[in-house]
Parts: sequence; C-alpha cells; structure tokens
Amino acid sequence: MKNLKKLSSIIFLFVTQFIVVPATLAAGNIDTTALDQQDVALMNNSGLAGNSNLSSIISTLIQTALGFLGVVFLVLTILAGFKWMMSEGNEDEIKKAKGSLKNSIIGLVIVLAAYAITYSVFKYLPFAGGGSGSITTTP
Repeated sequence: MKNLKKLSSIIFLFVTQFIVVPATLAAGNIDTTALDQQDVALMNNSGLAGNSNLSSIISTLIQTALGFLGVVFLVLTILAGFKWMMSEGNEDEIKKAKGSLKNSIIGLVIVLAAYAITYSVFKYLPFAGGGSGSITTTP
C-alpha cells in the first residue's frame, strides 16, 4: 500500500512537470487569427454582426427561443403519436395520447402566433429599429 502511494505520487509529479506545465506555457504562443475569423463568421451568420441596436439583439434572441420552443412542441407531437401507436387498443392510453397531441398542437399554434407577432413588431414598427414604420411592398 505504501509503495502504491509512492508510485501514484511519482506519476502525478511526472504528469504535472512534463505534460501540464509545458502545455500551459505553450498556450501563450497560440495564433488566434483563425479563431477571430470564426467569431466574425458566427456573428455574421447569427444576424448579430454590426447590431449595436438593442432591439435587434432582443428580437433575434426572442425568435431563437421561439424557434427552440417550436422544436420542443414538434418532439412532443411525435411522442404523442408514438404513444398512440403503442397503446395496443387500450382506451385509457389512447385518450391520454389524444390529450397530449391536442395540447402539443395548441402549444405549437401559440408559438407560431408569438413568432409572427414578434416578427411583425420588430420589423415594421419605427421604434424597433428594423423598419420605417410603414409596410412597403415591391412589385
């Protein structure tokens, strides 16, 4: 047991002295230009590049959250359908699955309505910074 403690101490010292310390010191010499380019590409693709406007950032975050909720309700709908298929004719389980399906469809409609309202508010109202306050269509 005493030899095992000595061996583990020696292994720990070896790892820290010859692996961890040089790797930590080498981290100061890393060229980060590629990482900076990835950051710029991420900001451009997310729609947040150059948006110092608070309302633009908030609208993007709200739309992202509502999109995530849409995915959640889609998964709930699929799970309710799966429960219905696996109920094997049991009326109680079919009733529960129908209730789950109904609730997930109602939730999906609510999320779609919230997305449409958020999009309209942040796109067409003048205080939101996204538009001029009037709806214009191009022929």
